[in-house]
Amino acid sequence: MLAKSIFTTALLSLSAVASAGEVALYWGQAGGGSQESLGTYCSKGDADIFILSFMNTFSGSSMGLNFANACNTASGKCEQIGNDIKACQKLGKKVFLSLGGAAGTYGFSSDAEAEGFAGTLWNTFGAGTGKSVSERPFGDAIVDGFDFDIENQRETGYAALATKLREYYGAGASTKYFISAAPQCVWPDKSVGDLLAKAYVDYAFVQFYNNPCAVSATFNWDTWANYAKNAPNKNIKIFLGLPGSTAAATTGFVDLDTITNAVNGPIAANNANFGGIMLWDASSAYTANPAFVSKLAQLVHSAGSSPATGSSPATGQQSEVHNGQSTEATIYSAAPSPTDIGTPYNPESPVPISPFATSTSSYPSEPVYSGAQHYTTPVTEYFLPEPAVVPFTQSIPADPTTLLTVYTSTADDLSTGEATPWATNSINTD
Repeated sequence: MLAKSIFTTALLSLSAVASAGEVALYWGQAGGGSQESLGTYCSKGDADIFILSFMNTFSGSSMGLNFANACNTASGKCEQIGNDIKACQKLGKKVFLSLGGAAGTYGFSSDAEAEGFAGTLWNTFGAGTGKSVSERPFGDAIVDGFDFDIENQRETGYAALATKLREYYGAGASTKYFISAAPQCVWPDKSVGDLLAKAYVDYAFVQFYNNPCAVSATFNWDTWANYAKNAPNKNIKIFLGLPGSTAAATTGFVDLDTITNAVNGPIAANNANFGGIMLWDASSAYTANPAFVSKLAQLVHSAGSSPATGSSPATGQQSEVHNGQSTEATIYSAAPSPTDIGTPYNPESPVPISPFATSTSSYPSEPVYSGAQHYTTPVTEYFLPEPAVVPFTQSIPADPTTLLTVYTSTADDLSTGEATPWATNSINTD
């Protein structure tokens, strides 16, 4: 085994940069005919957000889960999914639980009933302490948020439910939790329109399929971009929601070239709130064409996200400004040789490199990362000197797999909330 090293050179920049997007995958309904475990899809490294689908039965007093062949939900326990949630989070992935779906019996009769159900959700799947581990379907696993894929055109209660969840989220927790919704692209959505108009929502996974406003039809991205400008959360991320294969939807599947043209065309022209691409679902996408997901990830991650493998060292370059603008950074993997292993990255004479992680963070508007509490060994964390104006070298232990996190500040700043990560990825150091 060869030792691996991180090399970074800080370059000051006075211009803000666009945020890298994310890939979100719905998982749980075996849209491709069968499905692998949640943990298997997380380990592929392409997606950033996984949405467990679905809690397809709920009211003020009851709830039911359906994850196809992934869990016998009649037992009330989905231990493997719980283990996978924690494994995904250790890889830096977010995991949401989705309520609703196209088929199911769900809804509320009043806002008061929905607000009461918020406590049930928080105690059963979130960080609430109102239920013992044995009473929780995912055991001690805690989801990162809740998604509203409501499709029965009954809007009562969801804005109140989301607002009440926000109260639980903010009750002294250092971890950030999220609210998302999955509206149809037709405006206004008849099921979550009220939620989007009244509640603070972090992500909108807009379904641009099975609708006349699909990418290949009368694409209405501008409608959603304009909504975002006046939404309760002005920083809401709008996702381009697509089917993962031709079998995943009746209409709306488009090829990579069409998606690329949309991202670089109408979306680029109005992209302040562009969050990335959502696919329905993991099973259909990976079964039909695994490379499709990987290429979409490269598109929305701006510089790709393929993990470095073998005995390649990782090198990187970052730009940062702390005056309310942005920080951008990229980690690269370089071909191993006696000349580049242990040699700082030289922009005047670069070695052949391919990026595996790019991240952008904004000062001071984005939430501060809560530290390494989601991770267990093997984990390697590096801290860029403040100010980082000279190259520095750091060795990566030759563990079989290392979860790498690089921060733009010093180790001491984690405890004070000053450290902000600019890249997290798994790299193989065999």
